[in-house]
Amino acid sequence: MTRRHGVLVGYDGSEGGDLALDWAAEEAVLRGLPLTVCHVWQIVYPGFVVMPVTTLSDAAESITRTAAERVSGAHPGLEVRRLVESGSPAYALIEHAREAGLTVVGSEGAGTVRKALLGSVSAQVTAHASGAVTVVRPTFGQGSRPGRIVAGVDGSPAADHALGAAFEEAHLRRTGLTVLCVCPENAGVRDTPFVDDGVLRELSRERFERSVDSWRAKYPQVRAEKVFLEGDPVTELINASEGAVLLVVGSRGVGGIRSMLLGSVSDAAVRHALCSVTVVHPPEE
Repeated sequence: MTRRHGVLVGYDGSEGGDLALDWAAEEAVLRGLPLTVCHVWQIVYPGFVVMPVTTLSDAAESITRTAAERVSGAHPGLEVRRLVESGSPAYALIEHAREAGLTVVGSEGAGTVRKALLGSVSAQVTAHASGAVTVVRPTFGQGSRPGRIVAGVDGSPAADHALGAAFEEAHLRRTGLTVLCVCPENAGVRDTPFVDDGVLRELSRERFERSVDSWRAKYPQVRAEKVFLEGDPVTELINASEGAVLLVVGSRGVGGIRSMLLGSVSDAAVRHALCSVTVVHPPEE
């Protein structure tokens, strides 16, 4: 599949958009890819006041031009492209994500605790876009830059794709990686005949360790820590995200054509994590 957009970032000129832009530019430099700044404008009808289409179009061009100048000033030599169109921002980003190595959006939160809820565009793109999607949290712009990356895995094929992406990210950033597998306390097998909880847990641990070791062999320079514990997966992932620069999870959706919706754990992690989050969707057929 072509990746003509390189790193694609959805940009709207807001403070959250600036954070997403800075993150995306850094990712583009690390990966040696071009950066595509995408702005999608819509015709809205606030009462009887309608802005001329040319005014909206000119404003969109100005927004992306300013963004490109900001990025070029911080990263001389980075190839920056501008993509401006009208329509639905979420739909446009989802479509263009098919031709991007990574898609980045801002967290448009509205909540009393660390802006826990995503905005509609970010939520739609995270759930439906192809490949890897990063949601940049406000913590990215708070001065200190912790380096640890956390990956949450559960033994599924989607989680294995996420684990590979986490190792690659740790390799690019030259930082450590914590791989977390949480075995639910109530896994629903305690009353199943001929099933021993302890044996099942140990088998899960062994499979988890083999999975991490296989990726560690491909990235021997990455300092990878394996953590296997019992508890609530959502709670443990959120706790592990505190102080980290990035949490990486897989998408376990259910859809007719492809995995279109996030699984409950991934969805909760995206909405409530205390750092930026990357959701990795399995490759499209």
